[in-house]
Amino acid sequence: MIMPIYMYFYTVYPMKKILLGGATTAVVAVAMLGSPYYLGSKARQSLQQQHDILADTFFIEIDKTKSNYQQGWFTSTETIVFRFSPNVLANLSKQIPNNVRVVLEKPITLVNHVKHHPFAAGITPVRAVVDTEFQYDPEVKKTLARFFGEQTPLTVRNIIKFNGDGDMSVKVAPFDYEELSGIKLNWNGLDGTVSYQNGYAQYTTHFVMPAFKAQLADKGSLNFEQLDLRSTTESSQDGKTTLGSSNTTLDKFEATWQEGIDYHIQLNELINMVTDLQIGAFINPNGTVPPSSIRVENLSYATQTQEPEAGFINTQGKFAFAKLHYGDKQYGPLNIDVVAEHLHTDSLNALKTKWQALANEPVVASDASSPAVAEEQNQKWLAAVRNEGAGVFTHNPVFKVQAFDFTTPQGHIKAKGSLKFTDLTQADLNDSKLLIAKMNADLELDVSQSLIEDFSITQTSHFFTTEDPSNAQEQQEIRDTIKLLINQSIDSMAQEGYLSKDNGAVKTHLLVANNQITLNNKPFQTQTNEDLFANLEDENAVPPQPESASAP
Repeated sequence: MIMPIYMYFYTVYPMKKILLGGATTAVVAVAMLGSPYYLGSKARQSLQQQHDILADTFFIEIDKTKSNYQQGWFTSTETIVFRFSPNVLANLSKQIPNNVRVVLEKPITLVNHVKHHPFAAGITPVRAVVDTEFQYDPEVKKTLARFFGEQTPLTVRNIIKFNGDGDMSVKVAPFDYEELSGIKLNWNGLDGTVSYQNGYAQYTTHFVMPAFKAQLADKGSLNFEQLDLRSTTESSQDGKTTLGSSNTTLDKFEATWQEGIDYHIQLNELINMVTDLQIGAFINPNGTVPPSSIRVENLSYATQTQEPEAGFINTQGKFAFAKLHYGDKQYGPLNIDVVAEHLHTDSLNALKTKWQALANEPVVASDASSPAVAEEQNQKWLAAVRNEGAGVFTHNPVFKVQAFDFTTPQGHIKAKGSLKFTDLTQADLNDSKLLIAKMNADLELDVSQSLIEDFSITQTSHFFTTEDPSNAQEQQEIRDTIKLLINQSIDSMAQEGYLSKDNGAVKTHLLVANNQITLNNKPFQTQTNEDLFANLEDENAVPPQPESASAP
């Protein structure tokens, strides 16, 4: 009796083990064979997300008729044909050299070679590995070959993990280039990584450019060393606004030039960007930078943008360098820390959208550089700030200068303060009195008197004319006159208590609140019936002329 039972278990159980083992093996085999195709489908989803981001970029146009995705069992191929927007390039034609613009106008083909099986990247299981091949127009390829030779100019590899996160590596090959004209370029390449979460909800970037040197024949030279860029990016609660932080450092930057460079910075237009106030052009820095050299050491720039409450962001920017050598003069250190709080995100996004639309407006490239067309475009950009961007100023923003410390050969500048608007309306932006009535400004200033004198001479000397502009004595008389007037004004204001003088520096505390101005806690008194802001809208206002110089 026992023997039959024993024989039953002995024969039946091994059979079940064999059947179960075979079934398990079959399931594993099916899974192993089917997983590459499944991973290929998931990889296609990941690539589609990147494709959508590229398509949403305002300066990129994708040719959908030539773009496709061919999925295989273990490998797939995606082809994307894109070009930079012709309208954007036309609008930027003044800033882009013709030979560069011709290259940018050509279409570029991206061919993504996708390997989608668990071990495509090695022993660590992944969803897929994507190697991107760039195919260029023959004319562009010929131009690139002049610099890179037989090297592949740009290499991109994207490793997509099982959960949809990924790491992308980017490399630009180094090159040495030289022309008979005397132009020499030495580019040490670029290495970068982008680590992203599934759907690009958050991503970090890190790019390093070791060095670049350029000898521009007899025109000058340019070089920099160790440029490092890092950033972390995420979206706001509604997904419409970009948040995060960035940090850029540059060990050294050098430039020399053999010809004078004219400059004219229109600060008055920055004010007019927000309001219709026509501030006089006398505040605009202008002149000519003579042939010289400049070297900047340990430069850094950092930003941070946060969303403390839904619909509003705070943003901060820091800029600094250790030393700036201009010719034989040394400037620095410089430390700037500015903050903008309670900025209305819907208005910022509306302004961004409008500016992108303006950048894509059709403009004939030959017309883009004409003064009339350029002025018309500028007015459209300014109008966007006053219209689409008006909400930035009508939702009680606060702007802060947390630090501005700068040392120059003539002295120092130290400043900190804040500016905020309360219950401002869009109509108030066009009325200086209403604007100031709803403005609260607080500014502490500490400036070397010698620096004030030099700045005033630079800014106002061109308003004076002489019989012989090349006469050094007459020019010196003008400078001495301006310096005398400035010193008299400073002494007078110090006597009245509006500012103080301390060891060669001029200090004051400016407050604008409740439609009143105070300096050093003393109400600023104007002459009877004098409107302090009456001349703010007089663009042609000219400062008083000293008797020793003739009028322009």
